[in-house]
Amino acid sequence: MPTTRALADRIANTPYAADTEHRRIDVDNTPDSVTDLTLGVYEIFNGGSVAAYLRSGQAVSIPADKAAAVAGQFPVPPGAVVPYVASSATLHFVTASGSTTLDLIRKPLS
Repeated sequence: MPTTRALADRIANTPYAADTEHRRIDVDNTPDSVTDLTLGVYEIFNGGSVAAYLRSGQAVSIPADKAAAVAGQFPVPPGAVVPYVASSATLHFVTASGSTTLDLIRKPLS
């Protein structure tokens, strides 16, 4: 499901509240996953100094230079916050090198 500009704006403008959920994930260069992610919309914050690569529903495959696109996958740059719509309870993640911690904040949209 593509994240439209309007939905991304709505996620960003929804305040944190009592029904917000917070989860931390330590990510390193060993592929890993969680399989119990609550479906919904998230803000994902990467507080580390290396990029994390995430993919919904399938294992991460970091593409080589000029290789074909990998569907359902996205990077979270260091220090960045990205919106994410979880349509699968399984989220895979890895770094190219080093480690980082991701904070996933689910924001219920009413």
